[in-house]
Amino acid sequence: MKMKTSKRAADAVVFVFLAAGSVIMLYPFIWMIFTSMKPKMHIYLSGLLPKVWDFSSYAQIWKEIPLLRGFLNTLLYSIPPVLVGSLVSVAAAFALAKIRFRGRGVVFLLLLSMIMIPFPAIMIPQFVLFSGMGILMSPWPLILPKLTGNVLMIFFLKQYMAGIPDSLIEAAKLDGCNYFQIYSRIILNMVGPALAAHGVLWFIGAWNDYLAPTIFVKSEIWQPVTVMIARFNAQYAINTHVPRMMAGSVILLAPVLVIYGIFQKWIIESVMFSSVKE
Repeated sequence: MKMKTSKRAADAVVFVFLAAGSVIMLYPFIWMIFTSMKPKMHIYLSGLLPKVWDFSSYAQIWKEIPLLRGFLNTLLYSIPPVLVGSLVSVAAAFALAKIRFRGRGVVFLLLLSMIMIPFPAIMIPQFVLFSGMGILMSPWPLILPKLTGNVLMIFFLKQYMAGIPDSLIEAAKLDGCNYFQIYSRIILNMVGPALAAHGVLWFIGAWNDYLAPTIFVKSEIWQPVTVMIARFNAQYAINTHVPRMMAGSVILLAPVLVIYGIFQKWIIESVMFSSVKE
């Protein structure tokens, strides 16, 4: 009886602690949403909720910047490259996890070492490369690098595939399947949830990318929504029009929250089972 009481007390303390932490973390986002619906002069005069609901900031964004074009550009940089790059990542993870070849460990270590190289260290060489290719006025600088796969995805998928029995691969070979058939008919089906989850995480990262588009995309018609809204916020930061700055941030954040909320279960499960071994 005492153990049950102690457990309930401990659970209550943990619940209160987590609830307090959640409120602290969510408050800036809640403040941002409500502030975007206030008149400029009311942000410091009223509390959290607006006394006068004003949606003119959102109308101003649609009026000043080609927001639809920005969203379409962002989708172009996020969906097709991530789909192709995810398939390449699965193939690389399959080769590293289930195909025995000389130097496999060295190749895997070289891939992992790329994680430690920050993007600012390679952005100048990439800029020189893309400039020499003459594609800075096109969307290709934000598409081509993603087509070759994602190192973090390769790592997690390799760990995930470690739970696939080798006997299943050997049985497929005995049935006459080559490696491509094993990859397309067996591996893709078995890693589907993990692939979808890590693909969503990669999509969110590509959606939020700001530095690479600023450097590589020189044509305004190909700019993603992150760059467009950043310029919109910078314009109104001069005269401290906080509601319009917050409205831009809400528009940029809302799709990411919706996508993460839909695929949250898959993302958590894929991370939990990525360390499962045979």
